[in-house]
Amino acid sequence: MKEDETISKAIETLRAVLTDIGWDARKDDETEGFIVDFDPPYIPLAFAYAAISADPEVFVFYLNLGVSAAADRRDETARFLTLANSNLMVGNFEIGFEDGLVRFRSSVPFQGTELSEVLIRNTILSAMDAVERYAEGVIDVMARGKSAEQVFHQIESAEVLADDLSNETTEEESE
Repeated sequence: MKEDETISKAIETLRAVLTDIGWDARKDDETEGFIVDFDPPYIPLAFAYAAISADPEVFVFYLNLGVSAAADRRDETARFLTLANSNLMVGNFEIGFEDGLVRFRSSVPFQGTELSEVLIRNTILSAMDAVERYAEGVIDVMARGKSAEQVFHQIESAEVLADDLSNETTEEESE
């Protein structure tokens, strides 16, 4: 398959997946991408951006938070994002130091092959999972003035506790 055909097919596959998810994706006129507006109140998410890059052949997916960090909270927010990123296998959080906007980016290269619906869905799902796990913590740090380390350790402790409780329930059910 020629490069142009590969990109065209990838764009159509992306459009089909976004439609199947039930998102009202608007084609971005300037790129080979789509914008999904999550509607007010925009907390934690304002919009998503899903795009196909031709060179290199990559599908990229961004989730943009609906609040931004004030100038005096950007360093602490970046500290929290760095801690969160250290636990992620796929994707990463980013902050714009000029405007304080926070987003999550996940991507997958597909050079030499077709971009499948499964790869698109997995990329979107991994981004959604990461944002679900850390978005409230990001907001605690950037908008509620909490410490990055404190919030990060609370999230991690809550997950360990939830895992322990889940394991206890599973053990009791198997007895």
